[in-house]
Amino acid sequence: PPPDERAYGMPPTVPPHHRDFRPPMHDYPMAGPHGPPMHHRPPMHHPPHPHYMPRPYMPRPHHPPFEKMENKKDKFPNYLHHVQPEDDPLATRTLFAGNLEINISDEELRRIFGRYGIVEDIDIKRPPPGTGNAFAFVRYQTLDMAHRAKVELSGQYIGKFQCKIGYGKATPTTRVWVGGLGPWTSVAQLEREFDRFGAIKKIEYAKGEPHAYILYDSIDAAQAAVKEMRGFPLGGPERRLRIDFADVGPGGPFRPKTF
Repeated sequence: PPPDERAYGMPPTVPPHHRDFRPPMHDYPMAGPHGPPMHHRPPMHHPPHPHYMPRPYMPRPHHPPFEKMENKKDKFPNYLHHVQPEDDPLATRTLFAGNLEINISDEELRRIFGRYGIVEDIDIKRPPPGTGNAFAFVRYQTLDMAHRAKVELSGQYIGKFQCKIGYGKATPTTRVWVGGLGPWTSVAQLEREFDRFGAIKKIEYAKGEPHAYILYDSIDAAQAAVKEMRGFPLGGPERRLRIDFADVGPGGPFRPKTF
């Protein structure tokens, strides 16, 4: 029979395949004509870096035990912002105390707030059961006492709750309390600075005392004095006035009290 003309192998147009070196499928170098060794080489150990510490021996970072920190400034941002009374137009001798227990007593509040000054009056407001916590208005004898209590008690626990302490609304009267005084102050000086707002009936001041009382003929004059004289540097830039309304007490000789 005629020879089989079928060609075997690669088509003539394709160059013959050469047995090029194929990289092994592993990282072992070739070891002779029979391929990689059948056993693993021992791992290579490089000398340790002088600053390297093996992971199992590295000290773990110290994490303090979980502790729930209650940031009072986040909870009561407005009530913990304290401004000096001579710079605060809202400062009065009456404090607002909020977030109180519904059954808190007058005696308990007087005991707590009495640590910071002479408490003249306490008015507790109790909402209907289930509608909220109680609150109270605490009136001190002077603005300095109220400011001291506000700074010390804001965000503190009274009973089971953290209380909110702020200033209450001022009740204008014809009598004005003036604080921030001292040995440098005289009655003549007070009269000269305060009579420009209206007629003065009486100035109650004893030399060297830290505060005085000025009684005006009208509420308008007293309101103008409170507004304009707050922060006034009567004794110099570092001795600015604190001022607030006061109760109109009965007449008689003035007996100043210091606290």
